[in-house]
Order: sequence, then C-alpha cells, then structure tokens
Amino acid sequence: MPTALRIGRIDYLNVQPFFAALEHQFSQTNEVAYHRGHPSELNAGLKEGTLDLAPSSSFEYLRNAEHYSLLPGASVSARGAVQSVLFVSPIPLEQIQGGQKVLLTTASASSVALLKILWHFAWELEPPQWGTVDPGQGIASGTPFLEIGDAALRLFCNPPAGWYVYDLAEAWHRFTGLPFVFAVWIVRSGLDPSHNAMLHQVARTIADVSAHWPGPLETLLEQTTRPNWLDAASLRAYWRNLVPCLGPEEQAGLLLFAKYATELGLLPGTPGLNWALTPDSPTA
Repeated sequence: MPTALRIGRIDYLNVQPFFAALEHQFSQTNEVAYHRGHPSELNAGLKEGTLDLAPSSSFEYLRNAEHYSLLPGASVSARGAVQSVLFVSPIPLEQIQGGQKVLLTTASASSVALLKILWHFAWELEPPQWGTVDPGQGIASGTPFLEIGDAALRLFCNPPAGWYVYDLAEAWHRFTGLPFVFAVWIVRSGLDPSHNAMLHQVARTIADVSAHWPGPLETLLEQTTRPNWLDAASLRAYWRNLVPCLGPEEQAGLLLFAKYATELGLLPGTPGLNWALTPDSPTA
C-alpha cells in the first residue's frame, strides 16, 4: 500500500497561509501526512529521510544541496523588515565589544548564519563568544541573543523596555539591496516515484498561494486564531511584509548568502539551484 507524502510543518505564522491552502485542498485524502517541528527539526527530517518535503531552512539546502531539490516559485523571504528574525540586545550594537557573549537560537540554521554574516561583513564587529539559547528564553538571559519565529514577532510587537531590537532581514537588504530567503520548499532526493503525482498537486497549491499573495490573506485573517499579544492589523502587516516567491531577485539573494557563508567557512562552496520540477511548468 502506498505511503503518504510526508510534509514537514512549522507552526509559525509566516507559513500559515501555505498550510491553510494545503489542508483545504487535501483535507479528504490520506495521501498527505503532516509532521510538525521547529525549522531545525525539519532540516533533520529531510536529511534523515523521515520527511519528503518541507518549507525548510535555506541554509540546510545550501549545505546539503546534493541531497535535495527545490520546488520552484515559492519561499519565505523578505525585501526589508521581516519582523520575526531579530537580534535583541541590552546594549546598542555599536557598543558590543569583542568576546561579548551572544546567544543563538537553536531553532534556525539560516538565521544563525545570517547573523554571523552581518556581524562580520556588514557591521564589521569583533568576534563574540557564541552560545545557544532555547526559543523564547533570550530575555531571561540578560545577554544579546538571536530570536526567530512567533517568539521574535512578539518581541517586535511589544519591544522589551531597555533592549535594542534589530531586524536582520532589514539589515541584509540595507547591506546588499537584495531580498533574504529564510526558507525554501525542499524535496529530498530519492522520493518514491509513486509520490510524483501528489508532489505536482502540492506544488501547484503552493505556487497558487505565492502567485495570488496577498489576496488570500484577508479571508485567512478572519479564520486565524491569534495569540492575545497580536492584533489583526499587526498580523496583516506581518503577512504583507513577507515575500512568498522565489524569483530572480530571491535566487540572487540566496546565492549571495551562500557566497558570504562560504567566505566565513560556514559552507564548503556555493551550490547550484536544483529544481524538483521545471520552474516554468504549469504545475510549478
């Protein structure tokens, strides 16, 4: 009996429009199964072969491109402030000294690499002492830290008194003039051919969301259960700031990210972009 196409799901607001469409489209089939986790957990699932497809870290694709391909046309990107990938510090950025302890979230590889790139190339700061912190625990540390996802969005909407908040996507765009691609839709290599038809249907649904963005958002806004710290206007603004496509500018931003990561020794080199489907095909 054929197994279901295993799709990794992040319970972050930035991918909710994609998954709302997927769940609506495939609610009556057992050919799709969702597996929830943090971005780093989805990375592991793709690498280990326990997931077939996921909106996963762009850095995970870049460091293991030989094992993956990409769904064309869709991503989680930003051409300016993203609001949910933040460097938060009790002291201004320009006052941070070399050797200062800086805590990195354990939830995202792309955002960690982005902070390190900005630190060295854009801000030209002395190397800190890198550490780690679990999601949502940064403020309690009293130390500069990187936060992502809904925990970061909460800090953006309600900035903690006495702390400085820096949006990393905005800093990247100011530095490079290009979008930053946080996540791409990764397909693992070796996918059973029996899943090809369903993969095409899933890809078409994802591409439709990207193509009509932000069209579906108003309806989704009415259906979404929001945390009590997030009002409808803030969620609307957040979704409208996101770039859900993977066009030429996003691809250029992704490859420039790879170039800087390679120069820092975070990657062995800059890979090509391997497509699971033809980028200009009707199903993509």
